[in-house]
Amino acid sequence: MTINFNYDKKNIDFVSGYIFKGKSYRCNYIRYKTLYKNFLPGTENVELYLYQPKKEVRASTLILHGLGSRNIKFLLKLGPVLASAGISTAILILPGNYTRVENISVSGRSYLYPDINVMYRFWEHGVVDILSTIDLLEQSGFWKENNIVLGYCLGGMISTIVGAIDSRINHLLFMTTGGHIPQILHQSPVTKFARRLFQKGIGTDYYLDNKEKLYDIYDKQFPKVKKMSFDEIIANTDIHPLFKIDPISYCHLLDMKKVTFIDAFFDSTLPIQSRKILYDEMYGANRKVLPISHVNWLPFGYFVAKYMLYKLDINEKEAKKALLTRRKMENPLEK
Repeated sequence: MTINFNYDKKNIDFVSGYIFKGKSYRCNYIRYKTLYKNFLPGTENVELYLYQPKKEVRASTLILHGLGSRNIKFLLKLGPVLASAGISTAILILPGNYTRVENISVSGRSYLYPDINVMYRFWEHGVVDILSTIDLLEQSGFWKENNIVLGYCLGGMISTIVGAIDSRINHLLFMTTGGHIPQILHQSPVTKFARRLFQKGIGTDYYLDNKEKLYDIYDKQFPKVKKMSFDEIIANTDIHPLFKIDPISYCHLLDMKKVTFIDAFFDSTLPIQSRKILYDEMYGANRKVLPISHVNWLPFGYFVAKYMLYKLDINEKEAKKALLTRRKMENPLEK
């Protein structure tokens, strides 16, 4: 199986419009045609919400959400806080999720649908849209050298690949994410749909439906994979095709000085071994295990915003002002 994260870079034409504003920021909705060539109907338009500081842009952040839709409204609330401190903040809607679901599908499902062709298509598309969004922000003057990418769950998984490709990213913050896709397919509560499909005979290719065989292949091949270069992972035909989209395959290619990895002690969404193996592969990064669950931290984004402002070197006085200012958190998804 072949996979391709390449795309033709070009000046991006887009449409945009301000949908609301605050005292020190305004939110701009942006849409442009994806540069991924193999998109499915319903995913062709890249959508992002850009919170722009009204004064000087001092740093940039790109926020990547998790599977599905419900987590997006919480991540959007980070925009006004960060923008009020001079941080240009973009929240990208990933293909196959929320308003970008492919026809006759369910938000987020295709990234873990037990068919290699389907999974490859969406992981490729997600990577291309993230890279081209950074292109667009750079083109528009909203991507600064001082920047951070926050990836939550699925967003963090895709970020491992993006971080191995793009040197423009100054810091990566992984929130409650995991790896080892076989573990996720066979043990996560969010992939019950996949296990039902196994019972119907879907997923027999590459032993996706065979837990013991799949785990055994991973155990034997992973020591070799984590010594490969990016191009070797992509081109090698002897390794299991899931490795080409698995976050654990790319960790050794990241600069761990740029990485913060936050695991949730009470995470019941991702299997503990899925999280542990990614945690172990992030050795050398700033790793933290917090007493949170996969989702209960989302309403308390204040603490994540505080850490992001710290990493972006915003002075304590300005950060505190941005964090403590009471503001009406308008949610564009509720309009």
